[in-house]
Amino acid sequence: MDNTWSRRSNSNNLSLKTSGSGGLGDLSGRNPPLSKRFGGDSSSHGKSNPFNSIPTPGGGLASPTGGASNAFGLGSGAFASFGGGSAKTPKSTGNPFEAALGSAAKTPSAEKSAKEGGLGGKVIGKPASNASLAESGKTAARSSSALSTVAPSHPLRNSWVFWFRPPISKANGFIEYEKTLHPIACCDTVEDFFAVYQHLKRPSSLPQVSDYHLFKKGIRPIWEDEENKNGGKWIVRLRKGVADRYWEDLLLAIIGDQFSEAGEEVCGAVLSVRNGEDIISIWARIGGQRVLKIRETMKRVLSFPPDTKVDWKSHDSSIQHRTAIEESRREKANNHGDKRSKQPQQQLGDEQKNSLVT
Repeated sequence: MDNTWSRRSNSNNLSLKTSGSGGLGDLSGRNPPLSKRFGGDSSSHGKSNPFNSIPTPGGGLASPTGGASNAFGLGSGAFASFGGGSAKTPKSTGNPFEAALGSAAKTPSAEKSAKEGGLGGKVIGKPASNASLAESGKTAARSSSALSTVAPSHPLRNSWVFWFRPPISKANGFIEYEKTLHPIACCDTVEDFFAVYQHLKRPSSLPQVSDYHLFKKGIRPIWEDEENKNGGKWIVRLRKGVADRYWEDLLLAIIGDQFSEAGEEVCGAVLSVRNGEDIISIWARIGGQRVLKIRETMKRVLSFPPDTKVDWKSHDSSIQHRTAIEESRREKANNHGDKRSKQPQQQLGDEQKNSLVT
């Protein structure tokens, strides 16, 4: 094909003219024939040049917008984006099931069906596409199952139980201490602990004369429990307003096994909210070197000032003290009852005296 550049008579624009039906020729003599540009009629190995078999489209150089995809045999590939020719890429049908149905929506009938109203009773795809749809359903089910899988938990070394003792009105009379305790929840994992702790009131928000307890599962927060009766507790008295931080740090140290080998002797921790102070304590099974280790660890993890006073009190002495208090109360109650019983007799004697006088 001989291509020549020519200038139109009434225009300064250049145009490309094509004539004849041969191979691609040079443009104004600057481009050699196709066979020369690709190495002539044969290769250096004596074989025919494969590029000589490239067909020329209709004897002329095709325009990119005029069927270039068919001219170069590229189908709907690189040249399809120019928008020309008969090998245009089908436009998206907007069918939400197209991804699941695979190639079913690529047929002309499927395109027409999509344009005329989506599903609308038309043929959506071939029967073979059901397998693709089923596979997509399985994939979605697997994804949903993966999302619904519970995240791995972090078990604690021991299971712990939260207890609460609310204020007891004197109007209720004497109530056994254990009956005033209320278990809240048991924590076996770190996730369990924080799920409960985030809903508990801080010590500064608790009413006066109330208590929090965190004890190992199976140990009751009372002196008479088999795990407690031979032990005691380390006590720290705090001024108002600082118990929130110390209590939280103490709980995290206990469940986080910060007491090392002495942690086996730890039974639990207690927070007591009182009128003029707040008291935190760690209960231990028995005395000895491990109990001293508990005290030192308590000072360290809570960052107490060096002069902080940490007192030890055995549960046996606490029981004796409580017994003495209860006996004193009984005596007062008896004395008060005796006075009430004697008062009517005294009044009767006075009335008799008055009657005699009259």
